[in-house]
Amino acid sequence: MDEISVEDIDILVVEDNIKLKASIYYSGKTEKKAAFILNLAGLLDHRESYFVQYYSKKFAQEGYYVLSYDYRAHGETKKQTGSRWDKKVVKIFSDIHIVIEWILKNQSQRLLDNQIFLFGRSMGGAIILTHGFKDHRVKKLVALCTRFDYHTTMIKFPEDIIKAISPRYFLNKKPDNNERILIAHCKDDPRIPFENLAQIKDALGLSKENVLVYENGGHSFKGHREDIFEHTIRFLKEI
Repeated sequence: MDEISVEDIDILVVEDNIKLKASIYYSGKTEKKAAFILNLAGLLDHRESYFVQYYSKKFAQEGYYVLSYDYRAHGETKKQTGSRWDKKVVKIFSDIHIVIEWILKNQSQRLLDNQIFLFGRSMGGAIILTHGFKDHRVKKLVALCTRFDYHTTMIKFPEDIIKAISPRYFLNKKPDNNERILIAHCKDDPRIPFENLAQIKDALGLSKENVLVYENGGHSFKGHREDIFEHTIRFLKEI
């Protein structure tokens, strides 16, 4: 198993004069130029959380550069922004464009053929299927246990915020969706009901090959993480 190298970096958000705290992971298997995977955490998780670290290291060992960052109100970044994520949620979602731009401008010596992929769970999946979906600089999207419509949360957000963070208002059927998007969900997910998977599948017009269904595993895909990894690697290599 190749040793993992980690570079801690700051991604400046000029508009608000904050720095998103981030890390880039790679291994001896990573070529000088390789694709970048942006690994997006779930709500209240951060780049050091177990689930995030698990995939950051596995993707790096497979030969990718992996960038994971702490959202506003999360991880190290919350030292600058405070911890009220609900007050920052719209910019938490839209910051993905700034991070993508940072990779293109600051990692051009490493980035192979502008290949940027997004991978994430829960709220990370929602970021992917909203702002990630509409950013065509992103070649592939992998979204796990994602909420389709934020009208359905326990926290009641204002309507304008719901429309800014719900995949329902971003997704549509495009000819390249099956080449670009892979989704997954566990039937016993206690946080985001399984019915969200079918809603996303229908909104995108995805084929069954692009939809991974697990009978159990909860919100963290327990017992299926390796299978998720293997499916994701095969999907990313189809480019």
